Amino acid sequence: KELTVENQSLLAEVEIYRKENALPTFSKIALGQQSPKPMEVEETPDEFVKSGSGVYPTDNAATLEGLHGSANLLCCALHPEDSVLATGGADAQLSLCQWGGALAPTPNAASDVVKKAVRLSCPAPVICAAFSREQFGRALPIVSVGCMDGSIRLASYSVAFGLRAKLLSPSTELKHAKYIKALVWSPKSPILAIASADGNVTVTKISELKEEDATVNVQILDTLHMSGPVESMCFSQDGKHLIIYSRDTPYLSFFDMEDNMNHTKINLNRGGGAAVGGFEDHVSFAVMDMAISPNGKFLALATDTSRNLVIDAVSGKHIRNLYGHTNDGFSNPKIGWTYNGQYVIGNTQEDGSACIWDVASSSIVKRLEGHTNPIRDIFSSKLSDTLVTVSFDKQTKIWVTPMM
Repeated sequence: KELTVENQSLLAEVEIYRKENALPTFSKIALGQQSPKPMEVEETPDEFVKSGSGVYPTDNAATLEGLHGSANLLCCALHPEDSVLATGGADAQLSLCQWGGALAPTPNAASDVVKKAVRLSCPAPVICAAFSREQFGRALPIVSVGCMDGSIRLASYSVAFGLRAKLLSPSTELKHAKYIKALVWSPKSPILAIASADGNVTVTKISELKEEDATVNVQILDTLHMSGPVESMCFSQDGKHLIIYSRDTPYLSFFDMEDNMNHTKINLNRGGGAAVGGFEDHVSFAVMDMAISPNGKFLALATDTSRNLVIDAVSGKHIRNLYGHTNDGFSNPKIGWTYNGQYVIGNTQEDGSACIWDVASSSIVKRLEGHTNPIRDIFSSKLSDTLVTVSFDKQTKIWVTPMM
C-alpha cells in the first residue's frame, strides 16, 4: 500500500515536470509497470567501417588540348563502355572523340585525337551532356546535350568504321524557357529526364532511331513543375526513382517511375530522425550536384558551402560530411564515386585540383593536380576507375589507376 501511494506520488510529480517541458514523456519502466523495449542502436553501414582499399584514379594518362579551340570547356561525359568522350563548350559545339588513341606511345597521339574529333554545332553554349544507357539490354547510340538557351539536342554516333556522328531531328522539339541544368538517362530504359533553371523537369522516352534518316521518336511522358530552379538530378540505381533537388528547398524529391510519379520528400536536415534544431523548412546549403553510389545505397551530394555529404539513398540519413575543399554559390561543385564505391571525387574552386575523399574516414587522401584553373566538370566511369576532368584552362584530362 505504501509503495502504491509512493508510485502515485512519483507519477504526479513527474507529470508536473512533463508539463513544464522538463521531460518530454514519462516512462513507466522505472516503476516496473512496463517491459523495456530493445535498445535501438544506430549502425554505420558496413561499407564505410573500414578504410578504402587505396584503389582510385591518380595517374594523368592523357591530356587533350584544344577540343574546343580557345573556348572554355563546360561539361564532359563518357560512353557507357568508356570508348567515346563527349565534351561541350562555350563555342556552342559538341565534341566527340575516341580518347583511347591518346594513350598510344607516339609523340602526337593526343593531338591526333583532337584533330580527329567530330564536332557538331548547337544553338548555344553546351553546358551538359549525357550518353544513353540502355535499350533492350544494350546502349542506344545517342548522346544528348543541353544548352544555355534551354534547347536540347540529340545526336547519333557510330564507331564501326571510324567515329562518325550527326544531329538528329526529333519528332517532338525539346525546349525549356531557361538554361538546362541536368540531363540524366535511366539505367534500365531509354528514358531521358531534362532539368532546367525554369523549375521544370521533362521526362521523355527516346525510341525508333533511324540513322539513315537522322530521325528519332521523342515522347514526353511527364512534366514536373518544381517549386524552384532545379540544381541537380539523378536516377536511382534500379531506375525506379528520379531524384531531384530544387533550390531553396530543404529536401530531395523522389519520383516513383513505376507509380504515376508518386512524390516523396526526404528532408536534408534529417539524419534519419528529427530535423536538426527543429528546422524542417530551412537548409543552409544548395545541392548543386548528386551521384548515386555504385551499389545504389548512397547518394553523394555536392553543395555550395564547402561541404559535401554522403547520405542513405532511402532514409536520407547523413552518413558522412566531407570537408577540406572550397565551393560557394559562385562555383560549380561537382561530385562522383570511384568504381569501387569507397571514395568520392569532387572539385574545388580554390585551385585546379580534384579532391578524393575516403568515405570511411571522411578525409581527403589525394588531390589530383595538373589543371592550372578550377575544374568545371568531372565524369567518373561506371565501368572502370577512369575519371575525366575539364577545366577553365581549356584542357581535358583523363585519369586512371596506376598500372601495377
